[in-house]
Amino acid sequence: MKRSPEVKVVEVTIKRRIVLTEKVCPRCGTSFFGKKIQKYCSKRCSNLAAYWRNPDAYRESRMKSYRRQKNCREFC
Repeated sequence: MKRSPEVKVVEVTIKRRIVLTEKVCPRCGTSFFGKKIQKYCSKRCSNLAAYWRNPDAYRESRMKSYRRQKNCREFC
């Protein structure tokens, strides 16, 4: 009888060194630790800041979506 060779499994963990610096979110004012390029404390603050940079475009987009849904209900 032939024996199968034993296979050794080695687990390797790679750690990245990311320097975190203390920052203040320009949207909500909370302090947080973030990466060098990170500007906002959370995705929510980032999305709110993007909305307020150009609110008319976002409102127009929502109105188009609403009108499409409204037309579909009438004819579907």
